[in-house]
Amino acid sequence: MGKGEYFIASDAVGILKYTRRLYFLEDGELAILSAKSVQLLKLPKGNKKTFKFEKIDWKIESASLGSYPHFLIKEIHEQPQVILNIASLYHKPIAELATRIKKAQGTFFLGCGTASYAALAGTYLFSRIAKRHVNFGIGSEFGYLEDYLTKKSLIVPITQSGETIDVVQPVQKAIKKGVQTAVITNVLGSTLYRACDFKLLLNAGPEKAVISTKAFTAMISILIYTAATLVGKEKEGKKSLEKAAVGIKKLLSPTYKSKIIKLAKNLSKIEHMYVLGRGLSYPAALEFALKMKETSYVHAEGFAGGELKHGVIALVEKGTPVVILAPLDETYEEIISNAQEVSARGGYIIGVSPKPHPVFDEYFNVDDVGDATLILEIVVAQLLAYYTALAKGLKDPDKPRNLAKSVTVK
Repeated sequence: MGKGEYFIASDAVGILKYTRRLYFLEDGELAILSAKSVQLLKLPKGNKKTFKFEKIDWKIESASLGSYPHFLIKEIHEQPQVILNIASLYHKPIAELATRIKKAQGTFFLGCGTASYAALAGTYLFSRIAKRHVNFGIGSEFGYLEDYLTKKSLIVPITQSGETIDVVQPVQKAIKKGVQTAVITNVLGSTLYRACDFKLLLNAGPEKAVISTKAFTAMISILIYTAATLVGKEKEGKKSLEKAAVGIKKLLSPTYKSKIIKLAKNLSKIEHMYVLGRGLSYPAALEFALKMKETSYVHAEGFAGGELKHGVIALVEKGTPVVILAPLDETYEEIISNAQEVSARGGYIIGVSPKPHPVFDEYFNVDDVGDATLILEIVVAQLLAYYTALAKGLKDPDKPRNLAKSVTVK
């Protein structure tokens, strides 16, 4: 609803240029627009329905390119501010989510694609920080695993769009059984936002590139903050995010990006690469590989470091690029051992770590910010994927082939 005018679009981003007062149609609703009014009818009988417009807080300029060549690199650069916003403004909603998780008898994080790796990281974060078990499920598979859910269970769908059909359907199925729900999403008024008992918005602003960047780091930030809050360590969680934001800014410096660009030119010529991580860096390895695949079309696979000798090492040939994610936690010595094993087979080792090591052929420094080091590892992945796409001559990294922003049909 604008000033004396109305607009209709499939996504809020299409309307933000004109107004931020929106109404989100439910399934089975019919809107009739005229120049001066809107009628809302409920199908199938066509009964009139009352409604009100909601205000979206996204800034209009965040939906435009500004001085950036692509939305993807623009949204990568927006991540420090998104994380700082969560650290400074999310005390109350985080406390509410933590309370719901604490009271639940069985908590399940669901997601698809990038969001599924955030959900998987959540299981590690809640174990490490809160000493609490939470379950992880891929949205498209969870519908086959819902038989044990009860009214005391809590499902936490994690989704950028709130419209992903492979998450929407199992959540709707669970709601019919009386299961409690708490959604983490970026889109006010989306299907899951409307359906769930508790809603926590990422407030990352419009993410126009198909490749998710700032939504993912916002998801991880919320999970870190929530896990810390669950055990009375809100201040530590907040401080961790503030340090991560500073660390990202260092990765976005011209000097750092020039090093990324140099490696990207080399990776643009290869067909296969691998990413190894342990603990929290295992879901980071999966997300790192996904960024390379969907952005630059380089075949990349992420593995848990302990799986190396269970078949993965057979893929390593002389010159094979292998990224080693080596944070300074309990996984460091073992992942370095994996790197040495790969190096002995001729692999080209790309280390991402707060500390250099002789086994690294290429080294990318990231700050040691505890559990939030995961966020910095992923920003390196985002930059490397973007600049590899450019090095390959791909014209529009914002719109990779065969992909859509949200998967709304089977």
